[in-house]
Amino acid sequence: MIYSLSTLQHDLQNRLKELSDLELRLDEIRSFKRDYFSQIQKEDTENHSPLPEVFQNLSSVAQCVLQATYQIAFDSLTPTYGFPSFIDNSGNLMRAEFAIVAMGKFGGREMHYYSDLDLIFLYNRNGDTEGRKKISNKEFYALLAQKLISYLTVHTLRGYAFKVDTQLRPSGNQGPLISSLDAFADYQRNFAQIWEKQALLKARFVCGDEGFGKTLKEHTLRFIFSTEFPNNLNEEIHRMRLRMEKELAKESARRLHYKQGPGGIVDIEFAVQYLQLKMGKIFESIVCENTLEAIEKMGEREVLRPPEYEILKDAYLFYRLLETRLEVFFDLRQGYLDPQTPLLENIAEVMGYQNGKLLMNEFTGYRKKVRQTYLRILQVENL
Repeated sequence: MIYSLSTLQHDLQNRLKELSDLELRLDEIRSFKRDYFSQIQKEDTENHSPLPEVFQNLSSVAQCVLQATYQIAFDSLTPTYGFPSFIDNSGNLMRAEFAIVAMGKFGGREMHYYSDLDLIFLYNRNGDTEGRKKISNKEFYALLAQKLISYLTVHTLRGYAFKVDTQLRPSGNQGPLISSLDAFADYQRNFAQIWEKQALLKARFVCGDEGFGKTLKEHTLRFIFSTEFPNNLNEEIHRMRLRMEKELAKESARRLHYKQGPGGIVDIEFAVQYLQLKMGKIFESIVCENTLEAIEKMGEREVLRPPEYEILKDAYLFYRLLETRLEVFFDLRQGYLDPQTPLLENIAEVMGYQNGKLLMNEFTGYRKKVRQTYLRILQVENL
């Protein structure tokens, strides 16, 4: 069962409409998330809902929570500051616009049960607010972003809604929390590194002013392809991949990282993103936020050969199933599989395998095939 965003929005609005107290509203938002996540988890683990459907539902609930929390934060600022505005080229006073862009698994509609919200905050024009206390649009939107993050992350009687990660914004933690559209475009043209272009492949408008969101969607391809990629794009991406493998996976005999390790999820994502950057100008349809959808499009357009398509698709679904089962049944969230854990037989059972040996054979087989496929697609050697 797929939960439409409009159905979720209607339900949450009904829950909130009689509540005026801030803490009660934030509590109700957390209850809403908990109720739907529990239902999605039940449909996942008991009724074996398709994984893409699970991820889409989790992402839709997160988007609904974000939108409701955003509105609360926005409404708390306008009585004092009024609405952000600017003077257009004809001398007319216009309302400024704001957009929250999802990145990472949230942007790709691939969230799991414990995903953070990777967010970027953008506004369209500089200017000033029109309230009794005037501040610049940049100051207003910075306050709005800070308040939104606070409302999502603060612990109330019913916990927190979501953790928020803003490190994918221009210049990371060293850069401003929000950016104007002009500043963002300038950064993408002149300063963005290859890994930032990869991250932008998953950018998706999720909250704010719809008109500005449509504008951003139209601009995304231009942001990604605003500069020519180097001839050694494959080597640059591979160098970054190996660095992540070394610094983040930190594998040992009993710590096999199914995300960052060789042949893991990141190999699949990097292979897909490399093809998107390399071929996206020719085959625009393959430039989509969702990894599985991108693999499907690449299979249809023969950007991926049939064996590559099957390996990447099957391995991605295997790893993501492993991820969710380790989280839900065993509270293991670090991305590691221990082949000698006493829990191996239990893990095999919830994964649908007869025993731990068969599970590990499948796991090691996928690692080998994915790494080989990744190296072949990027035309690089394993260092």
